Amino acid sequence: MESRVLSIDPVTRLEGSTRVIIQVDERNRVREVFYQVLELRGFEAFCKGRAIEELPRITSAICGVCSWSHHIASGKAVDAVLGRKPPELAIELRRFAKYIQIIDSHLLHLCIMALPDFVLDYTSPELRNIVRLMKSEPKLVRTILRSRRAIVKIEEVLGGKPIHAAFMVPGGVARRLSREELEELDALTKDLRKYIYSITEFFNKKVVNSKRFQDLLSNEAYMLKTLYIGLVGRVGELEFYDGDLRIIDSRGREVAKFKACDYAKYIAERSSNISYSKFPYPKWLEQSEYSEECIFRTGPLARINVIEKLDAERANEEYRYMLEVLGSKPIHSTLAYHWARVIECLYCIEKMCTILSEDTVLIEGDVVDLYGQPEYEGVGVVEAPRGTLIHHYRTDEDLITTYVNIITPTTINNTAINTELRKVVTVLWRNGELNYETINRIEVSIRAYDPCNSCATHLLSPYRGLQVLVIDPYGRVLKVLPEM
Repeated sequence: MESRVLSIDPVTRLEGSTRVIIQVDERNRVREVFYQVLELRGFEAFCKGRAIEELPRITSAICGVCSWSHHIASGKAVDAVLGRKPPELAIELRRFAKYIQIIDSHLLHLCIMALPDFVLDYTSPELRNIVRLMKSEPKLVRTILRSRRAIVKIEEVLGGKPIHAAFMVPGGVARRLSREELEELDALTKDLRKYIYSITEFFNKKVVNSKRFQDLLSNEAYMLKTLYIGLVGRVGELEFYDGDLRIIDSRGREVAKFKACDYAKYIAERSSNISYSKFPYPKWLEQSEYSEECIFRTGPLARINVIEKLDAERANEEYRYMLEVLGSKPIHSTLAYHWARVIECLYCIEKMCTILSEDTVLIEGDVVDLYGQPEYEGVGVVEAPRGTLIHHYRTDEDLITTYVNIITPTTINNTAINTELRKVVTVLWRNGELNYETINRIEVSIRAYDPCNSCATHLLSPYRGLQVLVIDPYGRVLKVLPEM
């Protein structure tokens, strides 16, 4: 038997276009597995030459799911470029917007993309989706739809529209809230809290307590002992908007803690011919070191691992329950990403309710600082739903953008996803063929990371260019176009 190449194309229930390539040798053994991001986008290139204040609006269009995170990270970078310090009211509004965007993305992925893998695990592939979930769990789906309605309305009140909002301006936010809008947000947030509590109860009963989920949590194939990176607050608490970046190793020991603007001292990037996405790696390690202990992971599980505390009562209860079930930190099971999303939804809704309970906190004070001394360079970092998001800009003396670097959570997780897929495919490989059940087990690993592949591809290296490979059915490269 000759060596051959198999593919899962497309990978389903993900954001963006991807495929998995499996290379098998002549003895039918798995030789290599690649997770390929197939989209090619150019935001890092076409933002150059634009006035710096335009970038929060432009970069929010990188993705429809993550638009608020890019919008806020970009706005923070522009603040730094222009030397402006947002007033307290603007910061509170930004935090509030960040909380609702975390909930928005987490519930969308958990309920629409991930739950069918566990609630409908034994159904055929064509039935393992939200439509079938609606038939088997109608009460849950009604709750999900009601939560979506509340989330979208909250985002509309804050930004005028739920996607690609015009919310951030240099040094603050576009406008203050009226008393009527504040009352509307309060009612919507209280409704959303009920929905999130209900979804949490369902998750604990139908997913956490299920044998399938427990088996996956303890399965070594779905486990990586890696480095973890995420923002932490002043006393090590969970943080999404501001704070220091903290890196811990696979044993939970702190490797580094630094200001977000110093990220380039700790994080380097490389390109690969297997994907249009970049591959960040720890700068103090050689690029060739790809053992698990040398790989970054970010996102909900990483945030749970790097923090010292959760300052929200209901979320902290769920956090303690998670540690009771899974043991001490750091938690390495990739399937625990889903559980961490539930905890973060609880945390965010509690923080939103706390902010709204302070009667005038979102309506009194200045919303923008119009003064500052330009620095001509700035870094904005937030925790997006999928993990640490970095925007780094430079301008000329006329404040025209000359440099843009965007590091997204999915790129940070890129090496981990590829590494874990090799483990999963090797364990699941049977009889040299891919059946539907095996494919789904492979996709379960990827979906746990909730990769946003539209966000992950921004720059095509000017040194390498595009190539087209003509490959025969056995994976042999017949021709490369253009010929080098």
